[in-house]
Amino acid sequence: MIDAEYYVLTIVCALITLFLSLNSKTLSARLNLVDVPVGRKQHKSPTPLMGGVSILIAFVPVALAYTLLNVPERWIGSFLIWIACVTVMAFVGLADDRHSLSPRLRLLTSFLVFALAAALDPTFNVRVLDFMTPKFSIGLGTWWLAIIFTVICCVGLINAVNMADGKNGLVLGLALGWLGILAIRAGGPLLPLTGLLASCLAVLLVFNMQGRLFLGDGGAYAIATALGLLSIMIYNSPGTNSLRAISADELVLLFIVPITDSFRLTYTRLKQGRSPMSADRDHFHHHLQEKFGWPKGLFVYWILSFLPGVTLILIREISNLNVN
Repeated sequence: MIDAEYYVLTIVCALITLFLSLNSKTLSARLNLVDVPVGRKQHKSPTPLMGGVSILIAFVPVALAYTLLNVPERWIGSFLIWIACVTVMAFVGLADDRHSLSPRLRLLTSFLVFALAAALDPTFNVRVLDFMTPKFSIGLGTWWLAIIFTVICCVGLINAVNMADGKNGLVLGLALGWLGILAIRAGGPLLPLTGLLASCLAVLLVFNMQGRLFLGDGGAYAIATALGLLSIMIYNSPGTNSLRAISADELVLLFIVPITDSFRLTYTRLKQGRSPMSADRDHFHHHLQEKFGWPKGLFVYWILSFLPGVTLILIREISNLNVN
């Protein structure tokens, strides 16, 4: 049962995000977090980069309050590690927004953050891959091999989300959709956590769709970190009708579109002798924009991204209902 404090915290999170968004021009100017349209950037005017700031000021304190007020003792350590990782990666992204950090430094910091999380708490360590269709398992052997695999998956998701963050509404819509899908399988204190994060992102989506603010690397890194580690927490939780709340194949399908596009871009750029982190207009969303325009291309991207995971999860939910 969700306590009344949770609903209050959810409203508080949304209101703080709303306040920050309404005052984004002033705040971003003071923090020097403004995206100026030069070169390949096609937006019309300087735009606040408010994603990381909103996560740090609106979501992180509220998530910490929820953890201390509502979370059972067994989960408190995991939640604190989760919040710490989101916070650190938000700061890394904000530093990149302001100072353009080198890709090597960003990658090194990302690897370190996720490695520490996986090493300190088995809740964030993927030791076994359990698939349901077809049903089989793959053990990852030693503790260190499991940590390496976990880190690669999380860093890969961060890069995929950051690469996808090229059009208004794209990443925020993806994140809200992913949270909704994960909420189907999240249980215990993890379910309210999806709602808290969604309350912040929903407000940002409204302003982002209007072009009044951008996520920036601070927002993209924080959101991808939150979703990646939350997915692992749900994966390592017991399900109602199965060993795990969500299977490995469901998670693969959940993030398949941006991750596949990230691999494609990396391969293409390396083949052309360019850095995998270099910018271009070869992203999947660019091709959708050329074919369908925008925002029609945005809706096509969302549908293609959500359809595989939603279809598989709904099939299994219906199957479980028939069995029961």
